[in-house]
Amino acid sequence: MVKKIMKFFAYLLFFLFALAFFTPKESLYYLLEANLKKFDVVISNEKVLPHLLSLELENLEVSAKGIDSAVVKEADIMLLLLYNKIELQDIQLSSVVEAYVPSKIKDVVVSYSIFNPLVITFEAEGGFGEAQGEVSLTKRELTFKLKPSKIMLKRYKRSMRMLKKSENGEYVYAKVFK
Repeated sequence: MVKKIMKFFAYLLFFLFALAFFTPKESLYYLLEANLKKFDVVISNEKVLPHLLSLELENLEVSAKGIDSAVVKEADIMLLLLYNKIELQDIQLSSVVEAYVPSKIKDVVVSYSIFNPLVITFEAEGGFGEAQGEVSLTKRELTFKLKPSKIMLKRYKRSMRMLKKSENGEYVYAKVFK
């Protein structure tokens, strides 16, 4: 009985690994790009490098509604079916954002797990400090906690007023989308 269960899990793991390995990652990326175009978000000048279980992208230029919005130095997309992760590094936002937050972002990690399928989590670090949060798909709610940098506290006081300060010194933001 135990051997049959172990054999079942071994075959299941092998199947999941093979499925993740043979997934057409480049095709999924171009499908994502086509779907983003419907919202007037265009990614251009990227270099696509496929790997065994991930897809690496370099020098992405992102524009929204015809306005240059960001330049992402490196992106790594890992699709493992049970756990998916997108890592963005060295992001330079448009100078328009400079009035609200620092435009340099060191890294952003967005992850999704099938074990908690209705929540997307993220972590970010940059000139604004450190942030971590989640997006609830059922409640359509964004919440995040920010540990602001000294620059954020001094130069971006208007943006900081939108956040509520918690007892432990972090700032919290919550927004419901319709």
